[in-house]
Amino acid sequence: MKNKRIIPGIIFFCCALIFLLSTHFFAQGNKKSILAVFSNQERPAAQFDHFLHDKAVACDKCHHILDTKINQLVYSEGEEADCIDGHTTKHEGKSLAIRDANHFSCTSCHRSLKKEKNPAGPTTCGECHKK
Repeated sequence: MKNKRIIPGIIFFCCALIFLLSTHFFAQGNKKSILAVFSNQERPAAQFDHFLHDKAVACDKCHHILDTKINQLVYSEGEEADCIDGHTTKHEGKSLAIRDANHFSCTSCHRSLKKEKNPAGPTTCGECHKK
């Protein structure tokens, strides 16, 4: 007898919950879609330990500039460029946006080290961008 009341109650509760949640997502003031609500990719900036990298990675991997005369990335000791010197927030010509350049450089290096069974840094979002 109790089962006859419990099952409809559970169904009613689930339907009410779905209704309440859906009205919240569809009633967003800025017209965000449900996908936008669930796919928020904003995370804190990754923490970079320069000391760990300067022993394992050649400086020119990160500290390079574009020599427009020869159209190549070059490294000049003592004139190390920061990432933001050559990369902006958007793609410009052949220069990647800084976010993409960092993601490509870091994750590709870490993944290749892992593949070779060597000690490597993080390769997933949450490992670098800790909340």
